[in-house]
Formats: sequence, structure tokens, C-alpha cells
Amino acid sequence: MEPKFNIDRPKISDEEIKKHQNFEQLVKQFKQQSLNKAKHDKSWWKSKKVRYSAVIAGITVICTISYLTLFNNETKQNTKHEEITTQTLAQKKSPPTKKFINEPSQKLKVNYTSYKINNAKGGEIKHPSNSKIKVPKNTFVDKAGKDVIGDVIIEYREFHDAADIIASGIPMAYDSAGTKYNLESAGMFDIKGSQNGEPVFIKPNKKVEVELVSTSQENRFNQYYLDTISKNWEYLKKDDKLSSINTENNNSKKVNNNEINSKLQALKNQIDVVIPKKIDSVKIVYTKKVEALPKAKEPKKLNKPTPGRPTFFLEGSYKEFPELSAFDNVIFEVGPENKNYSKELHEITWSDVKVSEGPVKGKNYLLTLSYRNKVEKLIVYPTLNGADFEKAEKKYQKKFTEYEALVEKRKDDEKRLMAEMAAKQQVYLAELKKKEDEYQKERRLIEDRSRANDQKNLENSFSSLSNSVKAIRVFSISKFGIFNSDCPHGEPVGKTVAPIFVLNEKENFMVPDMIYVVDHNTKTVLNINAKDGFKINYNPLNSYSICVFKNNKLFICKKDLFKAIVDKGGNKFTITEISESADNLIDLKKALEII
Repeated sequence: MEPKFNIDRPKISDEEIKKHQNFEQLVKQFKQQSLNKAKHDKSWWKSKKVRYSAVIAGITVICTISYLTLFNNETKQNTKHEEITTQTLAQKKSPPTKKFINEPSQKLKVNYTSYKINNAKGGEIKHPSNSKIKVPKNTFVDKAGKDVIGDVIIEYREFHDAADIIASGIPMAYDSAGTKYNLESAGMFDIKGSQNGEPVFIKPNKKVEVELVSTSQENRFNQYYLDTISKNWEYLKKDDKLSSINTENNNSKKVNNNEINSKLQALKNQIDVVIPKKIDSVKIVYTKKVEALPKAKEPKKLNKPTPGRPTFFLEGSYKEFPELSAFDNVIFEVGPENKNYSKELHEITWSDVKVSEGPVKGKNYLLTLSYRNKVEKLIVYPTLNGADFEKAEKKYQKKFTEYEALVEKRKDDEKRLMAEMAAKQQVYLAELKKKEDEYQKERRLIEDRSRANDQKNLENSFSSLSNSVKAIRVFSISKFGIFNSDCPHGEPVGKTVAPIFVLNEKENFMVPDMIYVVDHNTKTVLNINAKDGFKINYNPLNSYSICVFKNNKLFICKKDLFKAIVDKGGNKFTITEISESADNLIDLKKALEII
């Protein structure tokens, strides 16, 4: 049978499409036709393979026909509603994102302290805790990278214990290569800078040094920076720049800071400036005296001409050469270094002859002979012959004896002057040693007073957290933000409890907004995740406290109660509200038994 091709088929009208849009009717019709066909075709019905293939092919045909039938109509519908759908999606609000640094209560905030510092001058800021911020000159730039002119506002705050960390809302979880840790802090600070409400930045080639007072003297901590973009702590380096309050290094710093003491400053000036200048001035004076001593000039000795060497005898004055003018009938011997010498030079009547200084001063001379355009230069040596030599030899011996006497006299004078200089310098050196002893004595007195005052101030400043401030941790920072001296601990392992919270031993159940768990053994703060049903992982050997926040109110389950409940296998925790006094951060510290 020849195939038939339907060419230029008329376009299907919308009404025809709508007429066949009943998908269920189409499926029903197809099924009925297939069954009828199967009943009359026994061979088809007996073959399972054929039967299944036909059903699948039928379904495919149905879907294909339905899709083609519906496509045109759906395209029109989508075109009409595309703008409405886009607008609807745009109007949908995404769920509120939880803040990365989420302070649990406005009443527990650790506030910033503001300081003003001139960018051109730099300077040192001393925080009430006795921490220091050292700012070099011209450290800050604006967002365009230009030097800030005028004063910069530095805002600074510190966190030293679990209560501070909880109040800050700063997460202490740390993810390193997929392994999760919780950070134990030996001291944390938050620093930022601005001018006229606009942020400023630390210049790339500058560093701001923060000397953070710490309650821990241990050196097992690292320095971290909180990257609020990646939402993780960034490891900086080992926290090895650690000085003890009671160490010699720290005392030395204290002395430098206390050199405003007038007596100590005066002694320092004597040691570093006044006495060294006196010692140098003595050296300068006596060096000039030595240089002014008469210098003996060694007389020149003339030899006899070397046999076989050509010589010249010149008539004229040797006023320019006193060493020659003292001798009569000087004969110049041509030196062996002359490669241009020939006997013909003696046969020329030279129109001009000049004697100048030779390569070796006082020993040889340069003889320049000129005739018309011809010029010859010879290196010559002065000599004497016969009676002239004997006469010159006597003069030489006399002058050489005088020369030796002058040399000895100069040596004696130099030795005498150097001894005088050493004696005077020794007086000043003894004075220097005396001043250094006085300086060290005064320095020790100031150190003792400084240590006593600093210890008292530290105890007063940290009365809210610890009476044992032990160390200073030094950070060199190149940007503003949150920095921490931390030791990572693995997440607690051992047991898990799904807590239920009740108020004051009453059956008033409460669903918290936030939960923090304090591990008193590792000194870490764990932020318990609501997504996990606030499940708490804990080590049965450690002590834990729970801080619960609800509607900006704080509730506590102390460590003794926590232990008593979990030891019995319970999960119902009684929590007590912390009073809403103005200093409830202190109350939190007391409740957590960290002060």
C-alpha cells in the first residue's frame, strides 16, 4: 500500500482543540478501544511481551497527544499570566534570616567604650581593664584609601568569661576542615573605627597593636579573627606573644611607661645624651690636637747613576721641586719602564723641556720634551755623580737625623695626648656608671610601686570577673573586627538529653527562644540549635549550666541542678529567672559561679 502524505493541512481551530481537551475522556476512549482489540485478537492477548509493550506505547501516545493538544492553549494562558506570576514571586517575602551575631538580650549587652585619637599623631589608648590599644601615626584611611584627617573614634569592648560571651551573642563554634569545635576563650575583643559616622580602615602597611589583659597565663591558645562573611573563625597564628604581669619583660614595659617621673627621666637623659656627648667631645678635642702636631718630612736621598743607563742633564731652575733645588748638577736617569726611548732623542735640540711629578711622588719625575709637533715623555730618576753625590750624601745624613728626632718627638706627644684623653674619658665613664646605678635603683622603686598600683587597678577593674588577672596577650591587627585568643575543644560526647523547661518548679512549660550551655570544665559556651529540638550533648564527667532566653528574659539552670537531673536520667529542667536589675550581667556571672 502506498503511503499518503497530507500536505497543506488546514490549521486546527481553537474550538476543535477545546473540543478534544478532555484528557480523561481521551484516556477512557483509548482504553476501551484497546480492550476491544485485545478481545478479538487472541494472539495479541496471549503474548505478555506484546501486551505490555502495547499498553506502554498507548500511554505514550496518550501523553503525546494530550501534550500537543494542550500546548497551544497553555502557551496562551502562560503568556497572559506570566507578568502576574513574576509579580507574585517578587512580592513573596523570604523568611527572616537569623543574625550571625545575635545578642540574646538588650539588657545584657556589653557596651562599647569610645575613644578619640588624632590620626596624624597616633597614640596609646588605655582601657579601664588596663588593656592598651597602640595606634601608630597616620594609620587610618577612608573607604577611598585616602588618609583620614583629624580625629578618629575608636569603639572598643572586651569579653573575658562565659557571661560576656553569652551576652555578646558571638558564636563560639569553629569549623576546621569539616570538623566542628567550640572555642574556649582566654580573652576576646571587638574594635571598630569611624569618623563622622563613616567607617575608617587600617592602612595596608600599618598595624594597630592591642595588648589584651587576660585571666589565663597558659600558652595553649591561638589567635582568631571572626569572619562574618564566611560565618566562621579564621585562624591567625599561635598566641605566643604572651607576657606575664609578674615577668621581667612586663616590668620593663611598666618602667618605660613610668619614665615620666622627673628624676628617672633626668637620669636617663644623663646616661643616653649628656655623658656620651662629653666622652665624644673629649675624643674630638684630642684628635684635633694630635692632628696639629708637627709632621716630620723624610728627606730624599739621591743615588749615583746606574751604569749603562742613558741620562739627561738639564739646565734650569727646580724651584717647583724643593727636593731637587737643594742639589747641584742633577742628572736625570731614564727609567727602564720607558718603551719609547731611543738614542736619537739625544741628538735633537729640543725647543721646550718640562719636569713634572712622576708616577711615584718624590721618587721619579715626568720629563716632557717638545720640538715642533714632536712630543716625547720619559719617566726619569734624579741622580748625582762624583763630588756632587758625596756632598749631597752628607746633607742627607744630617737631615735624616733631624727627621728621626722629629718622628720620635711626635710619637711621644701623641702618647701623652692619648693618655690625657683616656684619663678625662675615664672620669666621664665613672660618672656614667654612677648614673646608671642611680637609674637602676630608681627604676626598681618605680617598678615596685607600679606593680602594686597595677595589681590594685586590675583587681578593681576585674572585680566582676576574676581577681587573678595573670597575663597580657598582644595582637597586631590590620583590620577592625572581633579577635579572640582561643583554644578549640571538640564537641561534647557521651550522652544526649532533649530538655523540657519548667519555671520555678511549677508545671509552667516554656519553649525558649535561645539556649546556651556553659561547660565549666572546658570553659566553653555552646549555642544549642533549635533545629535539633534543642538537644544537648554532654560529657557526664563535666559540669554544665544552662542559660535560657525567652522574650528578652534570662533564666538559669545551675550546674548542681543540671547534674542531679541528668544523673537520674531526667530531662525536665527547672529554670529560675534572673532579676531584671540594671546590672544583671553581674547577676548572670554570679549565677554561673564565675565570680
